[in-house]
Amino acid sequence: MYPGGSLFASFISCFSLLTFIKLSQILHYSLPNMGEISIHGITLSSTCSHATDPTQPPIPSHDHGLHTKPKHLIVNVNSIITFPNELIQRILVSCQAHDVAAFAQTCRLARSIVYHSSDQYLWRKLFLLHPFDDPRKYFLRISGSNSVPFFDWQHELTRRLKAERSITSARTSKQEKVRALEALISVIQKTPSAYQVDRGRVAQSHDITWLSRILLRPQILDSQHGADASPQVMVYSQLRSYVALSFDYQGEWRTKMRRNESRRFVYDLRNYTPKNSWGPYLDNGIVNWIHIEHLITVLLWNLHDLPNPWKNLRPPLGLEATRPYSAPGTRASDIDWAGVEGTWRRYVCFMDYRDLFAFNFSDVPNGPQNITFFEEPHFREATRLMEVKLHLTALENLRFCRPRKAKSEGLRTSPDPYPPLYFSGSSKSVNGAEALVEGTVRMGHDGVVRWNFASIYSGDVQWSSDGAQIGNIASGFGVVGVWTTVSHDQGDPIGPFWLWKVHDNAPVHLMEYI
Repeated sequence: MYPGGSLFASFISCFSLLTFIKLSQILHYSLPNMGEISIHGITLSSTCSHATDPTQPPIPSHDHGLHTKPKHLIVNVNSIITFPNELIQRILVSCQAHDVAAFAQTCRLARSIVYHSSDQYLWRKLFLLHPFDDPRKYFLRISGSNSVPFFDWQHELTRRLKAERSITSARTSKQEKVRALEALISVIQKTPSAYQVDRGRVAQSHDITWLSRILLRPQILDSQHGADASPQVMVYSQLRSYVALSFDYQGEWRTKMRRNESRRFVYDLRNYTPKNSWGPYLDNGIVNWIHIEHLITVLLWNLHDLPNPWKNLRPPLGLEATRPYSAPGTRASDIDWAGVEGTWRRYVCFMDYRDLFAFNFSDVPNGPQNITFFEEPHFREATRLMEVKLHLTALENLRFCRPRKAKSEGLRTSPDPYPPLYFSGSSKSVNGAEALVEGTVRMGHDGVVRWNFASIYSGDVQWSSDGAQIGNIASGFGVVGVWTTVSHDQGDPIGPFWLWKVHDNAPVHLMEYI
């Protein structure tokens, strides 16, 4: 039993502290000449000095509409300091984060209890009761580690709450908004595995629920489109790629323009060079999310135009599809950590070669690479659905597709839980043509899984494909990238592809639509 003489006395003391915490939040924004208030022996007075440590970062706090702060606010907490710190922390756990922030600003002792505890019990409880997902599950089940690294519960909670406030505020600067969006991306990249089953259903992710509430507001990401690879544009494109918002929430005219802008980017041969490995990457090997967003836009709108039954035959979309191991039949494994083995579907899109050449090189009206080219009545874009079956193999068994040098491709080189995976298999199209497939899966320095593979017909290596996993490892969203010829000659055909995993017994509905 806690000090106080009886269980009832302990209860009254706890209730007094909770009352004090709430009043301290309100009085922090009150007028200075408020006199003296006494509640259960706890005195709030305006006659003493307010002791705070400005070096401590405040937790985001609600503004109660009173913008006049007191210059001097004193809190007499003599009746509280007799409480054991453990009891105070347990009471604080039942409060909201902004209430804890208000309590920490009342005196040095309160600030010490909140910010300088010997452990992070309080912050861990506040984080998990917000609620957010337990990051320790990610480290143990996803990272391949047998131990949990240090996690700064205080920093991460305040970072997330500050990000939410910054994103939803009209007064946030561009730099603050970019940092806030980067914080959201880090949350997406650390969501728990989708293979955790709860009573026959995929376990709910509190992080996904929180992110959805913020991001599924059209105005949040409806800005910052552009071709320059600035951090601000890049972070917007990455989030729009994750939630597939780049094709929706606009008027009909706006969405048509956005689709043609993406076509212009995707089919512009100047965007494919040896420096970016003829793929959706920057020159330093990092994923170019602007390019990825354009690829997704082209693919999704082409799928939207398909007739039934293919109209709805597409990869799963949304934040749930970005979770680790949300692809069918996948789970964390030391051997197949990327969930390679199994059955896949692959959409590829392409222009008629004569149209591709005319768009890039001919003296068409308004010049080459002009967006009006896609508004011409003769323009056509084809979509093909193929079946792919893959299995892991050893490096020495790859006969046609040798892995690239890691250092020049932004890939990891040191030993880690994600060693390179090598695979082979087959690809079948609607016309019965079947190709041998060989390739490599590797983890990039930016934490994004990369896929590179080649399609071989009758011993002749014809097509090369490079793509990035959207979301986490083995995500249901799949891999989005670019296919082109293996020779990479000037003027060779090029186009987007989408590769996603399905159940082995999934119906086969291969097709080609123009």
